[in-house]
Amino acid sequence: MSDELKETENPETASEENSDVISSSFFKRRGLLVEFEFVTLQPSNTSGATSIPLTTTPTTIASLTGDDALNIFVVCSRVWLTATVGWQAITNVGNKVDVLFKIFRDAPVTGPLIFSCRQSANAAEENFETTTFTHVDLPLIPLNPCDDFHHPEKVSYFLTAELPLAGSQANVIGPITFTGAQILPNFK
Repeated sequence: MSDELKETENPETASEENSDVISSSFFKRRGLLVEFEFVTLQPSNTSGATSIPLTTTPTTIASLTGDDALNIFVVCSRVWLTATVGWQAITNVGNKVDVLFKIFRDAPVTGPLIFSCRQSANAAEENFETTTFTHVDLPLIPLNPCDDFHHPEKVSYFLTAELPLAGSQANVIGPITFTGAQILPNFK
């Protein structure tokens, strides 16, 4: 495969030069950034700027919705999502406090779960953690073919945090940054 990243529309019709990428279920793609939305803590996005106690139920800590939702107008657009969350472990279960971060599309908890990650810390050490992650979503991919434009559709994203282990305690304390960027496919 060449050093240039290639747009791949469908794994069944991909050329042999892309077979190494397809066989691992990953696609290398490039595109044009056309929209960028973000939310942060205001007026100061710093550690200690908030205190959101977490429970075993998902708590929405940031969202890209309403005016901050992404207007997707090309079917095969990708949405590049990033998040940074500062949190503090307070009470351990066993030797650790786990926090489970999730991103939902369209609605918190009831919408499609598109990403999750788990991070652990030890409260005995008064552990302050900063968790950062990135995900790429294909919100309209069932609407093929990829070269079709359509009426813009607002797509919302919700970042949640929860404690998967009952009895542990943790607070989101800041910073909180949640970004979404629409990336158009390159059409050749």
